[in-house]
Amino acid sequence: MPASRPGNLKLFRDLAGTDDWSVRVYAMIECDERNTFCGEAVEQFVHADGFLSIRSVKLFADGALGSWGSAMLEPYSDRPDTTGSLLINATELTRVASAWAKEGYQVNIHAIGDLANRNAVDSMTAALELVCPDQSLSECQSQRRFRIEHSQIIHPDDQRRMHSIGIIPSIQPTHATSDMAYAEKRLGKERTDHEAYRMRSLLGIRPVLGSDFPVEPSDPFQGIYAAVTRRNPHTGRGTDDSRKAGRNRRFSEGPAFAGFMEGKAGAIRKGAFADWVVLDTPVEEIDIEDFRSLRVKGNLGWW
Repeated sequence: MPASRPGNLKLFRDLAGTDDWSVRVYAMIECDERNTFCGEAVEQFVHADGFLSIRSVKLFADGALGSWGSAMLEPYSDRPDTTGSLLINATELTRVASAWAKEGYQVNIHAIGDLANRNAVDSMTAALELVCPDQSLSECQSQRRFRIEHSQIIHPDDQRRMHSIGIIPSIQPTHATSDMAYAEKRLGKERTDHEAYRMRSLLGIRPVLGSDFPVEPSDPFQGIYAAVTRRNPHTGRGTDDSRKAGRNRRFSEGPAFAGFMEGKAGAIRKGAFADWVVLDTPVEEIDIEDFRSLRVKGNLGWW
């Protein structure tokens, strides 16, 4: 879900529960002035039910890899004159993240480059220490469920810290296949091999796999295909070292846990939401290559 500013949050709250609202939305707050604290402006919209949840905030640490905007610890391999750019410095990110955490919000930080991801882990660690002084970081995180959105290029030291604390990586598998034409050129082979698009390495932290719509296509089957094959869902092609990496349940159980809906979403079980769709082909009968063309024929409603 893209970040939602106060005006949109009001619209969501007004529409939720009416006949015009037919999707489940997990909204992330973004202040009118990005990367600030605006609790007073949004507290009236805090909401959580089966169709709308407003309990988290999205902060933005850096820009995109393609434009050399991702904040890196070392210069780009193809642009040694730059390390990208931070959208907020480390001290201020920690201050803002802590302010939201103190008010009980889940903190989610957009971070692509390894410097941005390091700053995100640092700020989340500080916020967890602030709000749970008598608990371990991992115990506090299991309740707060802070997320790093994209978690795209992460130094091995920070991968270990994420595992230790349980910081949730929110990953879009099609980014790996969309970026594969230039990722190694930007990062060099060493960083690409050990830091970039680490879906398999982060499986133990209950990652969220999704689409990043509208930046990437919303079709979940394209994301599943990219996660499992490491190939582009549009062309079926990958890099020479394409390998299986990913679990389909990270598209279901992962988002449910990260959205505080475990047991209700992401599973077929008694008491869970019955959000049924009808596919044009039974998934148990098709090869992974057929996921590229799998289509939804309709839905059977939401309960």
